[in-house]
Amino acid sequence: MFRKFHKVKKVNLTCPYCGHVQEEPPMAVSSFCQSCGDHFRIIRGVAVANPGIKVSGIAEIKSYGKGKPEVELPFDWAKGDPDENSTADISEESWVANPEKNGGKPQPLPEPAEGEEEAVGISAGAFFGLVDDENLDKEPPAEDGKSLGNEAQSSETLAEGSMEAMIGPSDEKQKMPPNYVPPEQRKKASESGSTFEVRCFRCYHIQQVSRFAKSTQCERCSVYISLANYEVKAHKSHTLRTRGDIVIAKRGSLTDCEIACHHLVANGSIDAYVDCSGDATFRKSGVVRGEVFCRRLLIDKHCEVEFPDGVKVQRADINGTLKGNLTCSGTVKISKAGIVEGDVKAIDIIIKEGGTVTGETDIDPDTTTELPVKMGTNSSVIG
Repeated sequence: MFRKFHKVKKVNLTCPYCGHVQEEPPMAVSSFCQSCGDHFRIIRGVAVANPGIKVSGIAEIKSYGKGKPEVELPFDWAKGDPDENSTADISEESWVANPEKNGGKPQPLPEPAEGEEEAVGISAGAFFGLVDDENLDKEPPAEDGKSLGNEAQSSETLAEGSMEAMIGPSDEKQKMPPNYVPPEQRKKASESGSTFEVRCFRCYHIQQVSRFAKSTQCERCSVYISLANYEVKAHKSHTLRTRGDIVIAKRGSLTDCEIACHHLVANGSIDAYVDCSGDATFRKSGVVRGEVFCRRLLIDKHCEVEFPDGVKVQRADINGTLKGNLTCSGTVKISKAGIVEGDVKAIDIIIKEGGTVTGETDIDPDTTTELPVKMGTNSSVIG
């Protein structure tokens, strides 16, 4: 209903090429003629021809021996009527036509002057000396029964035409960046240290995790396991659970709390329940509650570490004082200043002169410190 009131008015434009009149929207800036198909611009409601030379057609004229070249034309230029099947014989004429002269008909080529040879076409490859125009129609001779392009060639055959073969090999060694690592060494490094073992807090399940991971989840009980590293520089008394590394600074301390980590380095005092799955190093006296299962235990000189519930390790180096029972599935080394106030059970024990063991010593080759996987874990409890 309202369209007749808002009908868009159109303007009549005259083609600047053929004079055909057609309607166009008033906001149009360019269009094509519906008669001749040429493009024109619209400036202030007037059709204007595009600047520049108008080319009516371009064709390549090839000569096949003697005689006149035959070219299939879109229409008969002599008659001026379009005919799809019409052809014409053109001799020494150019298809670059000027629409302003001779009605857009082909113009004759200039005749060569006296003493001047007729221009002969040359390809770009022949101009730069890469190929020979005389032998373009001939198949290149095969070397050793091989020809490029027909079958896959070896790297030596393909390198014959490379830039290095044209210039020649360089005597200087290739300079590499200072941090460059050969692919062989990089592969070995990635294979050797790409993963590490992670022990679950709750069910003690051990799984392999990428060294670049920030966290993971237990494959057995679905407990969330953080892999972040922490450094304690002040007094702390809250629970901290991770399978990353925990370092207690000299001025830091942990008391009345529970911690879980992979590697533990105690440069400050500690009095907490500890779950360590890696190496435990004590450089200051402290108390470690709970039954500890770690890979290696190291107690420095002048340090006194108490384990009220005992400690189980795979290897132990005692240079200070250890109070509690020690179970080791490997070798226990007690230095001259080392003291163990408790029972020692291990596969092998090395006690240097001056070392002391106050409890019983049991050398058993079947000693094991593997933690049994807990049954009946609650996967809904995280932590």
